[in-house]
Amino acid sequence: MSQQTEPRSKSEEKAAAVKAATVAVPKPLTFWEQYRRKPQGMVGLGIVIVYVLVAIFAPYIAPYDPMEDLYLADRLAAPAWMAKTSAKLKDAPPTIRMNLGPDDWVREEVDDISISPYEFQYFDGVGMEIVLPQTHVVEVEETVEEDTWEEEGGFWASAAIDWDPWGLLESDEETEPSPEPEDEYGFDFEPEIDSGIDASAKKLLLTYEVDYDYTPPQTFSFSFDYSVDAPSSAETVIMLELMTPDGEVFDVWDAKVYGSVESGTALVDARDYDLKMRLGQGFFDEPTDILFSERGTYTLRLSSWTDSTEGPVTLKVTPVKFEILGLVHGILGVDHMGSDLWSQLIYGTRIALAIGLSSAFIAIVIGTSVGLCAGYFGGAVDEVLMRIADVLMSIPDLPVLIILGALFGKSVLNIVILLAIFSWMGIARLVRSQTLSLKERMFVEAAKASGASGGYIMREHILPNVMPLIFANLVLRIPGAILTEASLSFLGLGDPRVPTWGRMLQNAKQFGAFTRLAWWWLLPPGIALTLLSLAFVFIGNSVNEIYNPRYRERS
Repeated sequence: MSQQTEPRSKSEEKAAAVKAATVAVPKPLTFWEQYRRKPQGMVGLGIVIVYVLVAIFAPYIAPYDPMEDLYLADRLAAPAWMAKTSAKLKDAPPTIRMNLGPDDWVREEVDDISISPYEFQYFDGVGMEIVLPQTHVVEVEETVEEDTWEEEGGFWASAAIDWDPWGLLESDEETEPSPEPEDEYGFDFEPEIDSGIDASAKKLLLTYEVDYDYTPPQTFSFSFDYSVDAPSSAETVIMLELMTPDGEVFDVWDAKVYGSVESGTALVDARDYDLKMRLGQGFFDEPTDILFSERGTYTLRLSSWTDSTEGPVTLKVTPVKFEILGLVHGILGVDHMGSDLWSQLIYGTRIALAIGLSSAFIAIVIGTSVGLCAGYFGGAVDEVLMRIADVLMSIPDLPVLIILGALFGKSVLNIVILLAIFSWMGIARLVRSQTLSLKERMFVEAAKASGASGGYIMREHILPNVMPLIFANLVLRIPGAILTEASLSFLGLGDPRVPTWGRMLQNAKQFGAFTRLAWWWLLPPGIALTLLSLAFVFIGNSVNEIYNPRYRERS
């Protein structure tokens, strides 16, 4: 019985030993299991994911289109939140925009003057069609005293001449001057620009009140378009006034129209010298110091009247645009064109990722193809391809990129192509060296012996073994492409139609952000460039530590 149980125990022991040995062999870790153990790699991956999400949802994050929405605020306006933290910007005005249509105005009721909504074909919003009545004609009978002459004894006399050398015929009653003409609605009807219009004309007066509780703005504007349909002999006056909270009225714009006018434009801008002359100011004075010197309720007055005696006058007015460009705006303020900097920063994420990924990918494709061919075929092919790589590596890329960018035009596509052309040489040398080592391996020799073609061997046997290093090199080349594009844009060679971080910095340098210390314009694009570049560097180093044997030994 003992002889039968001993062999069982040995077999059981052998099975247990095999089982123990099998359990003791560690299971190889996957790439993700190795990568998530790299703290800097996880940080870089998290940053890149945030940038990608920002790029995808840019239209929902950015409130404006940086290429279309301009003049949102005054040039170099600070972020809106600085109005609460900076004493200099305390009570700084935001941007105020209004389109005043027929429902917004308060009308002084005047008989025979009709106002109705009117939709213009080429203007947004609903305007007004105003019909001014015909002016009442006052007929004045003129009496003419005819001279009667009599010849008496050589003396001539006239019945129309009162001869009173001693003042015997003077009346004791003093004649009082006639009162100033006043219309039936209480307006002193003496148009400054045309005193010849009859006082019997009906005057239209529209008012709109605006509450303004801020410091004086840098600029403001009024604008509208109009047309006049009137008899040829008619004279029509249109006037725009601004009344301050203390009751002082300023005539900011007026026009006198003779007959009909198909199209006219009323434009009032604080930067125009014409307005300064109206206010009695010099060239370097600011109209806002007079017009918006107080806090309170301002009244905008639009008035019109006519002296047409041949028929009514039809006046069509587009919505009156009233704008005050604020000194504070949004999250990051605005640039020299009044474009929202936050929107430029968000949309710039798209451009940075697109340029970095596309140029790096094209460079990797070119470099991998050249390296595989040079390493596998060797001989003359290797010599020609590597000499071309050596020549391109010896050329300073940035000056050449500047020259080529100036020659071929400022566009994102040209920048991507140029970056790819001057950045494939390093990966070509790396792939070539790996190919020279791999083609001597037994599995490659076996494939050759089986009659496999060179293309098949490179695609199925060599490329998969080189791919980890290619991927690591791809990630490391993305920040270089992003920074190179930013450098070209900073030097003025970027596409002016595309909002990039380099272009933001170039505009900041050119239009006074450095001298005015507008840090909200300078720091955000620089920080965005730094974070994105560091993120790809962290990812590339982590991937390199996983696949590169040298780094693997160190770690």
